[in-house]
Amino acid sequence: MCLLTCFLLVIVAVVYVIQTVTKPKNFPPGPKWYPIFGSSAFVQKMAKKYGSQWKGLSHIAKEYSTKVLGIKLGSEPIVVVFGENNIRRVFTEKEFEGRPDSFFIKLRCLGKRMGITFADGTLWREHRQFTVKHLKNVGFGKTAMEAEIQNEMQSILKYISEHKNKSFSPKHILATSVINILWKFTAGERIKEERLKFLLDLLKARSEAFSMAGGWLNQWPWIRFFMPQRSGFTLIKKMNQQISDIIEESIMKHKQNITARRDFIYSFLEEMKENKETFTEEQLKVICLDILIAGSQTTSNVLEFALLKVLRDKNIQEKIYNEIFNTIGHNMPSWTDTSRLVYTMAFLSEIQRYFTIVPIAGPRRALDNIHMDGYVIPKDTTILISVGDVHFDPNVWEEPEKFMPERFIDSKGNLKNVEHMYPFGSGRRRCPGDSLAKSFIFIVFVGIMQRFRIECSNGVLPSEKPIIGLISSARPYTAEFISRQ
Repeated sequence: MCLLTCFLLVIVAVVYVIQTVTKPKNFPPGPKWYPIFGSSAFVQKMAKKYGSQWKGLSHIAKEYSTKVLGIKLGSEPIVVVFGENNIRRVFTEKEFEGRPDSFFIKLRCLGKRMGITFADGTLWREHRQFTVKHLKNVGFGKTAMEAEIQNEMQSILKYISEHKNKSFSPKHILATSVINILWKFTAGERIKEERLKFLLDLLKARSEAFSMAGGWLNQWPWIRFFMPQRSGFTLIKKMNQQISDIIEESIMKHKQNITARRDFIYSFLEEMKENKETFTEEQLKVICLDILIAGSQTTSNVLEFALLKVLRDKNIQEKIYNEIFNTIGHNMPSWTDTSRLVYTMAFLSEIQRYFTIVPIAGPRRALDNIHMDGYVIPKDTTILISVGDVHFDPNVWEEPEKFMPERFIDSKGNLKNVEHMYPFGSGRRRCPGDSLAKSFIFIVFVGIMQRFRIECSNGVLPSEKPIIGLISSARPYTAEFISRQ
């Protein structure tokens, strides 16, 4: 009996191993799968060799001569798509609208796959439409939003003026301003300075610690019991608690009518009275979390890279300043100036191409078996989107490794090639905050360039090589902002 039991256990183990290393029929090409680990070790090795998961995956795809790469991280099959045609399909076709039901995503969403960023199906469609509509109703994307951005720009300029003749990092003040605008439309108030600083530090650590695929924690969730710190579990729990405290405090103020301004939380609480099935306080919390995380770093990181680039290139800095001075002088910048400040807009477009903030977008989940480039992506497979490779594709861009704002200006002096840019994604899952991001980046950058000359603080130019984790960020640097008047 004992021998029979051992024999059966061996058979089960062999069948399990065969299943875990056998790829589905016509699955996209990629490295070998091994028991338990899949191709994780190889992917991590390439990520370390080339400096990021994005570049590692890009080199693996080139090794296998494919634009549809099949890998397996732990027990999770993943397909990474490359090339503009494939990326457009994933961004725009309904079969790619799902989100994975993974441990990492549920942990990010306070334990459940809710909210709008990582929900899908009916819940996502209903609540994304509601969120976009009611943020607009309270002024998001309209004149009121531009006025808020201009007010924040004045606060940033005041902060810089108070630090004149001193070198400092612009990171904190930029990120703080973006979040405060978002939170005003969401909750009608600013977040307390000390709490916001701690939250931003946690978000920065999170973006550097994890890849878009979720890292070890997603591959082997049980690892959190043995390595809570190293796996990142402690970090995410701490971040979730901080954000929960901010959101819960604000919801309580709204229930007590302490917050005077009409905002998104008031709109949601009103809807809860009529629609109690999906409009719950838990769902409201996760949507607020989505808004905070989505806008906390990406927009401010673009501005950080823009200031870093003009710091490193005096010719570009002066060309931008001269265009601004000769076109709008000392007038308050507004979004309508984008049509006249062509070189400045081309520069900001090149910043978002050259320093792609989200080089690996996603993750998506295939809602059916999907054919792509002659391969089959099985239903429920996780899909990652290599936006960074499109932004450096030599078939789209001339000398893509060079920083050239002129590539976005045609012979008539108009902007061009913007249709090949995906800084906010595309399709129905396009970032709903893109209007804020674009306006904030333009208005604040122009406002700073109007008033200050940006110089190196210690005689040594800071590196422009980005740190690439979940998103790309500039390496810590300081600069001197010298008044032009």
